Amino acid sequence: MWLLIIWLIVIFGFGFLRMYLKKRFGIDEEERAGMPVKRFERWNGWAMLAAIIVLYIVFIDSLAVFFFWLLSVFLLVCAAQIYLEWKYLKGSRKYQASIVYFTITALAMIIFIAIIRWQTELF
Repeated sequence: MWLLIIWLIVIFGFGFLRMYLKKRFGIDEEERAGMPVKRFERWNGWAMLAAIIVLYIVFIDSLAVFFFWLLSVFLLVCAAQIYLEWKYLKGSRKYQASIVYFTITALAMIIFIAIIRWQTELF
């Protein structure tokens, strides 16, 4: 039960972090100015959803292998998104906000995977 509460707090924390970074880096003003900021976020979301579905189907028996490949795909897709934002959104600071957000998210995923592995090895 406590793990579920911590997980919900982490999810809300990521939501607030994204809102803070958008405000801090001025992403909302860029969206109003007509820059296609949401297109890269949408691409990343669909790629991650497809990866999660495929990985779940392929690695349904091994939780550790599933999380390893999920982290690998997450890092690859996020790196591609940051590169595309840097390359095609000239004059935007969206890629800086994405670097900070995805670094914190990747660290949280690594900690979550370590806790899951620790819990499953104990029992």
